[in-house]
Amino acid sequence: MHTGKTITPIILIQAASRAWSGAPDWCMNETNGRPVVALTMESALNQFPDADIRIVAPAFDKGGRLNDLPAIFPNKKISVYYGFDESPLDRMIAALDDTSDEALIIRVDGLHFGWLPEHAVDMLRIAAQDKLDCVKMPDDFPIQLTSDIYRLSSLKKASTMLSKLDDSGIYKVHPKFFMIKNTAKFKCARYLDHPPVSDEWLSRCREIAHDVYIEGRMAVSKKGIKAGDQLTFHYELALEYITPETVMLDCACGPGYGARMLADKATSVIAADIDEDTILKATAINKRDNLTFQTADATNLEFADNTFDAVTSFETVEHVDPAPYFKEMHRVLRAGGLLILSTPQNSRGHIPVNSQHLREFSIEEITALASAYFTVQQVIGIKQGRVIFPDDPKGQNTFMVCKKPE
Repeated sequence: MHTGKTITPIILIQAASRAWSGAPDWCMNETNGRPVVALTMESALNQFPDADIRIVAPAFDKGGRLNDLPAIFPNKKISVYYGFDESPLDRMIAALDDTSDEALIIRVDGLHFGWLPEHAVDMLRIAAQDKLDCVKMPDDFPIQLTSDIYRLSSLKKASTMLSKLDDSGIYKVHPKFFMIKNTAKFKCARYLDHPPVSDEWLSRCREIAHDVYIEGRMAVSKKGIKAGDQLTFHYELALEYITPETVMLDCACGPGYGARMLADKATSVIAADIDEDTILKATAINKRDNLTFQTADATNLEFADNTFDAVTSFETVEHVDPAPYFKEMHRVLRAGGLLILSTPQNSRGHIPVNSQHLREFSIEEITALASAYFTVQQVIGIKQGRVIFPDDPKGQNTFMVCKKPE
């Protein structure tokens, strides 16, 4: 891939019409008349004008809008491969069937319109120099700015190893973490010594994101694929802390998919959301004797003090002022009660790319905020999707269990 200072890489851009939860994927939302994934492609071509760009998409998208992407960039080498709905790993390998096993490949998510190709240049150099199988950005780096480097032979080795394991789906979605986990088989590195990201670039990406992050992807549907569905994973983790005696609040419940899960175990669940239309729709489709829905503001709840044994609140605190949020969670919980939350983890969250978010938090920042009112009992860093490493709190998402002092 390297000829002097000229780099003409193969770039795999992962794109789909549906997110892992089954909701519409934001990478196909339009900004200035083009799908977001086209911005990701444009950044690639600005850095690598002669790159071989291959869109890798699930089989269910064959014949859809992704077919139109090559025409947006005439006279460029762009193709679309479809296959393997549940395995981006096998999808990547199949899309590279004409490629040398020792080739180094850039892989980018189609939604990562803010990715920094100059980082990829240096990551390619490091991978070639140190004979690495995979190079990735730090786990808590802003996700929309990331790309990965893979050696094709290592992707094939990972696929072979995973074919012999049960419950391998999460790593077929995110193979880099399988490689990082298996240090005896793969040589990997995180790109820690990267140039700083300017506030100007973060602000520019946030401006673009107003057309990108719109309502919808936070829903879960029957078309979802479990191996990559992080939204449901939050509730699955929370269920470990719920008993049949638990009286609980699901704060910022959205369409109610998680509240249903909680109601199957807890004695009673109040599911609350600030959006009245969301609550009306959730009430209509979620019928449980022990489940009720109502509108509520997470920073100004109408419930009495000491009402609940547990509160779940996923992907919420980044949308609001955290000070009144934590104060209210503390107020409505009984002594010894649990606040179970999740939030994007971001080491540069002072200007979050996601325009729906007021602020995102590093693991240190969110721990300090929670600790002002609670004893933090557990912190899990969700690397991506459903991937977690025990005792490693860094990731793209923070899952936290907080206890109100007795």
